[in-house]
Amino acid sequence: MKAVVVTGGTKPSKELLLKTIEKDDYIIGVDSGCNCLYEYNVEPNTILGDFDSVNKKVLKHFREKKIEEVILSVDKDYSDTRFGYEKAKELGFKKIIILGGTGSRMDHTIGNFGLFFDALKCNIELEIVDDHNRIFFINKKTRLKGSFKDTLSFIPMSDEVTNVTIKGAKYLLNNYDMTLLEPRALSNEFLNEDIEISFNKGVMMVIYSKD
Repeated sequence: MKAVVVTGGTKPSKELLLKTIEKDDYIIGVDSGCNCLYEYNVEPNTILGDFDSVNKKVLKHFREKKIEEVILSVDKDYSDTRFGYEKAKELGFKKIIILGGTGSRMDHTIGNFGLFFDALKCNIELEIVDDHNRIFFINKKTRLKGSFKDTLSFIPMSDEVTNVTIKGAKYLLNNYDMTLLEPRALSNEFLNEDIEISFNKGVMMVIYSKD
């Protein structure tokens, strides 16, 4: 069981949304993400935001359904997406997927990436997913699953990630110190079903990507 936060960036396809949501998942519609849920006929457990980007018909529909509603001020210190994440965390979820967390507003996209640092600290498995990317952060040795020729990138998110070793990929690394200025692990590929990455210190962004 996980929380799925549908927020107001680039709208996920119906296929992605329905593939992501499983039975008993807790769904949070954040601001204009509510429009997406309504369009795809998916009922959230909670709607949340200042609702400045929600269609009035959509808001009326969910209110008639007695969906839990959390109204935020237009003027606030954090984004609506941050409040959606915090709502899921408050409910005790240890796995959270955000849909609509990327898009044309780069400030919002990068701001959403900041949530990963809190998730690592709180031992929460957080992913931001769109139709072309699956993004998460790691801070320890990790075995990753994929298929032959799936594309995978590793990007340092701390000043330095030390003694990086990548096994099972098309491009290998062995005890390499990686920095923000020299990523060295973009557009790698799976050779089989597993890639293992290990490092001694630091934080790494992992991106599964497809065109």
